[in-house]
Amino acid sequence: MYLDERSNLLLKEILRHPNISNAKLQEKFGLTRRQVDYSFQKVNHWLDEQAYPKIHRSANGRFVVEPDLFQLVEINANEKEDDAYILSEKERISLIILMLATNQEELSLNHFISELEVSKNTVLRDLKGVQAVFDTFRLEVHYSRMKGYQIRGDEWNQRSALIYAAQHIIASYHGEQLLRHFMQIEVGQVDKIRDQLVAVEVRLNLTFIDNKMQILPYILESIFRRIRAGQRITTEFFIDFNELSDTQEYGAVQLLIEDEPYISETERLYISLQLLTSNVLPNSDLTNEASPRLKMAVNQVLGEFEKKACIQFVDKEQLLEKLFAHIKPAYYRIKYHLTTDYSLLDKIDQEFQAVHYIVKQSLKPLENFIGAKIPENESIFITLFIGGHLIDTTERLQTRLKAVVVCPNGLSISRLMEKTLRSLFPEIFFYQAMSIREFERTNVRYDLIFSAVPLQTEKKLFLINQLMGEQERLELRRRVMRSVYMIGENGVSVEQLIRTIEKHATISDKTRLAKALADCLTQPMQATERFVDEKKQLADLLPAEMIQRVQSVTDWQAAIRVAAEPLLQKGAISDMYVSEMIRQHATPSAHIILRQTIAIPHAETEKGVNELGMSLLYIDDGLALSSGGRLHFVVVIAAVDKNAHFQALLQLMELAGHKKTLKKIAEQQEPQNIHQTIQQFIVELAKKDAEEMK
Repeated sequence: MYLDERSNLLLKEILRHPNISNAKLQEKFGLTRRQVDYSFQKVNHWLDEQAYPKIHRSANGRFVVEPDLFQLVEINANEKEDDAYILSEKERISLIILMLATNQEELSLNHFISELEVSKNTVLRDLKGVQAVFDTFRLEVHYSRMKGYQIRGDEWNQRSALIYAAQHIIASYHGEQLLRHFMQIEVGQVDKIRDQLVAVEVRLNLTFIDNKMQILPYILESIFRRIRAGQRITTEFFIDFNELSDTQEYGAVQLLIEDEPYISETERLYISLQLLTSNVLPNSDLTNEASPRLKMAVNQVLGEFEKKACIQFVDKEQLLEKLFAHIKPAYYRIKYHLTTDYSLLDKIDQEFQAVHYIVKQSLKPLENFIGAKIPENESIFITLFIGGHLIDTTERLQTRLKAVVVCPNGLSISRLMEKTLRSLFPEIFFYQAMSIREFERTNVRYDLIFSAVPLQTEKKLFLINQLMGEQERLELRRRVMRSVYMIGENGVSVEQLIRTIEKHATISDKTRLAKALADCLTQPMQATERFVDEKKQLADLLPAEMIQRVQSVTDWQAAIRVAAEPLLQKGAISDMYVSEMIRQHATPSAHIILRQTIAIPHAETEKGVNELGMSLLYIDDGLALSSGGRLHFVVVIAAVDKNAHFQALLQLMELAGHKKTLKKIAEQQEPQNIHQTIQQFIVELAKKDAEEMK
């Protein structure tokens, strides 16, 4: 018998992170100790049946994993088709939705009991779960003696629920087999549609990501079945014909519908949307793209980010092309409220907090173009692109080991995986991340594979999470060092260090201490080059000697000169940098004034920046602004790279919107008191962030 979903999940987690504790497993997956213990009884029973060594626990609660078990990644990919799989509750709910949406026969309770192989009470409980999902789509499960169980609600919403369920099913163990069985679809029909999609790829000169190529045949077949049964889209106002009819995807749909006689114009547009909203990997540049205004809006977003973040992107055109390739399908997702699963993005916001904050402040041009606010999850995707670009470093082959990164989830996630691994292992050369199909076709020479999914390979394979936390990175590095470079693990874990420290000292913030210790333990990965390590606080960059207060200045140019004087005296900037700021910012324009209160003149690093720094000037009388009001705060920013000042800049943005603290600063006469006020504000801000994280 194969493992149930929870037991399988926990086994994989142990194989990825052998040093994980029982408590961490409970916390990560929201389980009780009893649930974890029960699942590992199942795991060990299964291992024993398969003649593998069992997983044991040491005296300190750690799991002891025999080396042979790490090969289970490959074995799982080869398991027998007839292994029984115990469906989870969520999988059963998704399968019931699939049956309701694709079966044309009457469905009774007995149908569900028979197909799912569970009891009547379990099915009744699952139907309540189905309704809970339907509530989010404004749908209803309806039962009548004449017609059995049916879905009631708008056809658009029914299809959205169907796609949601199919996405979850295909991600399950033997997902395609489940889809084929419960949809009663032959392999030949799936292959036929997949061949048509390959023709679409050729026509559009693009490559669908692995996940989309896997699931699109089932989504398209489901749509065709509903159309044949007369279940057609009626809410035509959802779709702008003029907007979609001139897209290449609209023309390519003809390759998919040649054998379907009942496709209306509205339905053709709907199918076009399924292609338009499928993340793709571009095979060529997009200079001839048919949506120049959208590309211009994306470019304006990058421009806004540069202004607000006080940086200039390196290889900005490359970033624009890749971000635009993502924004195109995102545009249709946002505009037409289509279903997408973003559950794997939960960890992004904390990791790239400063970048994400500035991204959200920079999205107005794109929101104006689309005519809708960018949802939080879509803004996180944009943060991934920009954050991944910022941590990009130039790689040279030399004589290092070579590795490939395999990810089925599209450009944004794969690029972040690639950059994270490059930062984590500077001693290894990483090729550009690739999809499963690209990996299967590649002829590059490599020594190692880092993959988010199991693969069949003779090379050394490391199965990793697509998005790793600090502790996960630490454990992965240790495992690679031990396995690849034969460097034994003589050190101690973060948890061991914290337990030792607790015996002799009081710890006020375990989370921050754990991260600091993890940073120390990962020094070999050249932490100073990593994107999030150098987090200079605003109070660090604005000590008393960098703060001035004057009664008045003659004009804006004089304000820049006076504000920059402490940095000049320190040697952090040159006279050329001051002149360049005055040239670039002839007036205190809105884009360099944070929340209409703090001006942040700055220029490029190469224009005369010697070291990271900030200097603050408070003008009692203020300077008149063209928009009305007066400007009292001027903060000169000298950035040495793209990253080091982000944390302080984020805090400065928060300060600009905190009227109570700004008023308190205005009341202080001495620079030392102003510095202390800023320092206290940062402390309070950190407390607030810590509370929100809880």
